[in-house]
This record gives sequence, C-alpha cells and structure tokens, in this order.
Amino acid sequence: MKLDKYTVQDGKKMRYGYTTGSTAAGACKGAVEIYFQREDISTIEIETPKGWDLNLDINSIETGTKDNSRYVKTSIIKDGGDDPDATDKIEIFATVREVSEDEEIEDRGDNFINEKKSVSLRGGTGVGKITKKGLQVAIGKPAINPVPVRTIFYEVEKILPQGKKIEITIDVPMGVEIGKKTFNPKLGILGGISILGTTGIVKPMSEEAFKDSIVVELKMLLEEFSEDTVIITPGNYGKKFLVEKLGIEPEKILIISNFMGFILDNIKVLGYKKIVLVGHIGKLIKVAGGIFHTHSKVSDARMEILGANALLAGETPEDVIKIIEANTTEEGLSYLKLKDTNKIIAEKIKQKCEGRVFDEIEVEVLTFSFDHGELARTDGFNTMVNNYMENNYGKN
Repeated sequence: MKLDKYTVQDGKKMRYGYTTGSTAAGACKGAVEIYFQREDISTIEIETPKGWDLNLDINSIETGTKDNSRYVKTSIIKDGGDDPDATDKIEIFATVREVSEDEEIEDRGDNFINEKKSVSLRGGTGVGKITKKGLQVAIGKPAINPVPVRTIFYEVEKILPQGKKIEITIDVPMGVEIGKKTFNPKLGILGGISILGTTGIVKPMSEEAFKDSIVVELKMLLEEFSEDTVIITPGNYGKKFLVEKLGIEPEKILIISNFMGFILDNIKVLGYKKIVLVGHIGKLIKVAGGIFHTHSKVSDARMEILGANALLAGETPEDVIKIIEANTTEEGLSYLKLKDTNKIIAEKIKQKCEGRVFDEIEVEVLTFSFDHGELARTDGFNTMVNNYMENNYGKN
C-alpha cells in the first residue's frame, strides 16, 4: 500500500511514507495473525503514533517447523514515500514462534519484553546492535527504538490469544549493507540498520530527521567521552583537515552540515563549555555575516561578506570590487593582499557564534581553503586545541 497523503515543499507535491518502525510492526502483527488464525492474509492494519492508520501489504508468507517448533515468517516492504532515504523499499521480516507454557520469557540483555511478559522481541540479521552509550537503547540490545518497540507490543497484544506467549525476531537481510551507509557505525550501532520512527510516518524531504540524527551523535559524544569541548565542522573536508592536520580522532568530530545555528543551540542546552570550529571558508564566511543556516538555497552572501570584511581590513576599493564580483570564494580570496583580512573574518565568525549562545560557550575558529590552505586561526585556537589534545592524548 502507498500512503495517499501529500505535503508541498519547494512548490512540489510530495507523498508521505511510513517508517521502518511501522513496517516492522506490520510484519510482526501479520506473522502473529497468521500463526494463530492459521490462514493467509494479504494485508494487515496498524495504528501509528501519529494517529494515521496504515493498511500494509504483506509481501511474503512462510510457514514451517524448526527445532521442533512451528513458526510463521512474514515480510512487508517499507515505502518511504518521496523521502530519499537509504531504507526505502527494503524488505523487513518478522518470524514468530510460540513459547511453551512452562517457559519463562526473560530479559536476556539482547531482547525486549512487554509488561505482561507474553512477548519477547529480538533483532536478527540486518538489525543493528547497540555497542555504545548515549543512545535511546541500552548496550547489547537490538537497535529498535522505544516507540517502534511500544507500537509492536501494542499491535501484537491486540490479537495475541489469552495465555499465549511468543518470541518474535525481526530480520532485514539488506540491512547489513545499508547500515554501513548510514550514521550507525559512527554511533556504535553495528551489523545493520535501526528500526526507527517516533510518529510511524515519514515526512518527505524532512530536514528534521537529519538534524535529529546530528543531535543524537552530539549526545553520544558527551556521554562517551565526557568532554566539555566539542569539535564541529560543516562537512567532510573539515573533518579531513582536522584528522590530517591537527591529529583529531575521526570519531570525536561532529559533522553539522548547514545547521550551524541549530547545533549551537543544542550544544548550549547540553552543557558544553567550549567549541572548536574548523571549516572551509566558503561555508564559514556566511557565519561571519550572522547567517546560521548555510545552505545556498537559504542564504548566499559569501562574496558580499568577504568584500565587506576585506574593506574593513584595509584592502583597496579596487580589490574589494573584484572580490564582490568573483564567482567563488576561492577566487575572491585570490584578490586579498593583506594577511589581516582572513584573521578578521575568523574572529568575526567566533564573535557571531559566541553571540548565538549568549557568550556562555567559548568558541575558537580555524578557516581554510582548497587553493590557499589554512587561512587563519582565532587568538585562542591553539590554546584550546592544545588543552584538548593534552587531556585526551597526553600531548600538545
């Protein structure tokens, strides 16, 4: 079933989809229905936390016996709507077997159990396993987030006969490879994807989901490393610079994409005291102008900001005109004659960031370009990084 609900973004009609959590809940409920009713069904209905009911198509049904225990295995294909998600069109399987009356359902550390202790939920092939602190799920558990777990239990308990106990295993065969293309390995979720979804519904092209994943990583860094300093960069170029030039471990670097203001706000709320910000001047120059969402569709005043600061630094009016008329930041930099210009810009970035967090966090900045290498460091950058390195690696 395709969800026949739409939203409009950037002038385009875009269809909603449903999450891996809803897909898994449907597969689990379908398997239980078939197991106890002993008849094939083609669809299964579930309620989502958002309040929308879904009537999901069952893609496959398998019945058999393993280890002298009867089982039913069903699958549903996830439909992410018009959201470009790595898990779109994956097939999620649920296998149910009955637990004998004299067998207790217990928390073994790698499963979830419902309050009635009538359902045990496990992760199988392609469902990631939690290996680090700071996530919503405990270490050792399958990467099935709390809301999908509750949804699965709620839907299954509706149709589970009184007095019966079952074990359900979720498998996502494609999840092993897909998981490697997500944030999961960096977050400490190994071996597959996460079963996610706070509403059960996928809003197409949602920035919120991506921003939420960055916040999860931010919390994980705080939990795992107990640092008062966070190291952030807009993208992979900055990460590469931090690793190769400054010797920072990759897992301690947070890529924030275009969401500078959003991340600064969350860093403040979480209680960090210091920020090391490193990035290509093409992104960070916007922050010098007080722009905290740096995507070009939202804001692009790079040349104007570079030109204005060049004029303040004492560059000639002729060169400032060349800068403002330049096609790229890299080209604009080629017209700078004074070393102080890049330093002024770095300090301006620091000032704007600290203003965003009401001067409650100390921020130090390093900018670089592809053609010119490192451009400038703020006055306190070396001290902050040296202290960080000494605290973490015993060196400066």
